[in-house]
Order: sequence, then C-alpha cells, then structure tokens
Amino acid sequence: MTLRVAVVGAGFIGADHAAAYAAQSDVELVALVDPDPARGAELARRFGGSWQPDLDALLEHARPDAASVCVPTGLHRPVVERLAAAGIHVLLEKPMAPTVADCDAIEAAATRAGVVLMIGFTHRFHAELIEARRLIAAGAIGPPRLCQDAFSFGEHGPWPAWYYDRDLSGGGELMHDGVHLVDRLAWLLDSPIVEVYGRTTNYARSIEGVEDGGVAVLAFANGAIGSLFVNESIHPLHSDSPAVPMPGRLELEIHGSRGSIRYRTWHELIVNIAGEPDRIVARSDSGEMDREIRAFIDAVTAGQPAPIGARIGRRGIAVVGAIYESERRGRPVVVDELFPEPS
Repeated sequence: MTLRVAVVGAGFIGADHAAAYAAQSDVELVALVDPDPARGAELARRFGGSWQPDLDALLEHARPDAASVCVPTGLHRPVVERLAAAGIHVLLEKPMAPTVADCDAIEAAATRAGVVLMIGFTHRFHAELIEARRLIAAGAIGPPRLCQDAFSFGEHGPWPAWYYDRDLSGGGELMHDGVHLVDRLAWLLDSPIVEVYGRTTNYARSIEGVEDGGVAVLAFANGAIGSLFVNESIHPLHSDSPAVPMPGRLELEIHGSRGSIRYRTWHELIVNIAGEPDRIVARSDSGEMDREIRAFIDAVTAGQPAPIGARIGRRGIAVVGAIYESERRGRPVVVDELFPEPS
C-alpha cells in the first residue's frame, strides 16, 4: 500500500518533512500547501507532488491520507481540526499549540475523527539519545537524579517574523526550543516534570512579551531535579563542530549515583560509568527526521496510536506555560495545579 501524504507549510521545517517523505519507498508525496506560490511550487518541484495554495485546494485536488503540519504555531489548531475532520492523519510539528486549551481541542478533534495524531519531537529520534535512554533505563548510571539542558545559539539566518509575534508563536525561545529540552529530559528520565521555577529575558531583541532567553529549575515526579537554559543572541556564537547546524551550544547532562551521560547535540554522546573506561558515541547519522517520519507512517499504516501522542505534546506546553506563570507569580508552581491532566 502506498500512503498519499501532503506537507502543509513550505518553510524550512516543511522542506525537511518533504525530503523525508520523498525518501520513503511506500509513500507518495502528493502536495505541498503554502500561500506563497514561489515557495510552495519550488518544494513541489524538488520533492514531487503539486503545489496547493490552501486546505480547500488540497482537499479538492489532492486528498491525501496523511499530512505533516508545519505552519506557524498559532495556526496549528484550525489546520489540524480541518484535516482531522476530513479523515486525514496528522504529524504536527512542535510546539503542539500556543496554549494547553488549544492542545486539548486538537486532541479532541483527532479523537472524534479517529485519526492518528503524532507530535514532531525529532530529538527522540537522535540515535545517540536513543542509546542514552537505553543506558539510563538499564540502570547503567544508577537512578538519574540530577540533570541540566542548555540551548544557546547565535543568529545564523533570519527566523520567520511570526516567531516574534506572541499571538502566532505562543511565546519566545522557551516555546520554540525550550519545549525540546523539556520533552527530551522527561523522556530520558522517564518521568514528567511536575514543578518549575523560572525567569525569562528579552535582552537581545527587546521585543515585549517574546523572550529570547530564559532559565528554569525543574522537579521531576521521580525525585530528580534539573535546570534548563535557553538563549538566542543576535550575534554569531562560536560553533565547536561542523556537525552542529547552527553556531552555539546545545548540550545536556544527566547524573546518577554510578555515572553520567553528556550529549553534545549533533556531535557526540559521552558516557561515564564508575569503574569503566569513558565511552564516546560519535554522531552516526543525521537521520532523525527520517526516523520520525517512518514512525508516523508505520503508525498510520498499522492503525496504531502514534509513539508521541497528544498528551506528550500537551505536557510540553503545560510545562512551558507553568514557567511563564512562575515568572508572573515570582515563585515555584506545580504544573498539574495549573494544567490538570484531562480524564
């Protein structure tokens, strides 16, 4: 069976999705949807399918089985609701939506329609992080109890203007990149973040209401504690490896009683275990998007729930929203008191 797919949104992430679909032997990329004809037609020329200007045209002329949604975050809810109502399975780029209420509406739309809904957290498909999670789950470093994750980068090209419009983005650097850190830490520790205490800054661009930096202290359900740090400067930062796709630093550490792991994202995994030689797992490939797309296709064709479902996407938005609320209140906040999990 050949799965007919579309990509809605022809920006840089949409291009990554289109390339990954085009590499699959059991997929036909039937359409690229974007209001910009030059951008949409160029991706269609590169990867196949037709350019369609909007969802009306997509449903009339291409009618896919499944679609990746790669539009601005503020448009996620109406786009997914429309696709789900048409019976189309959805791979939704992170962040899931600007608010937890939008996340709940998106999940409800997918449930009503009986379609697969997967959230696009590509970091769960990094080969090095898959190995790190295996080691932690096997007890190699002992119970994980202390962690930190940092994403600090310098401008390497203009981001879309909607990134800096809170109505469309839902927030700034915490929403765009911090949600990755929130998700991958909780996934690696196999434990949700339950309490946060955070602060943000707009030191670099001085755009009111849209942070370009932030820090937070995190408490996990299993008793672990951690921190995250995000920064988006307006000047280039040093990049220590050509394997890193943007100048700066993206690095996490997780420590247990017997050892630790350190992941220099897009570069290498360093494993330190008591009584054993240090081990370095070098970056083996850049296939995380291909693996993510494959997981989505497999879930759709098997009629199974997605491996990264709506509740996972919702949790990321709840944690980021709790950090924003912590700043407003000036104290730690409990995530589930603000955003209780739906029954």
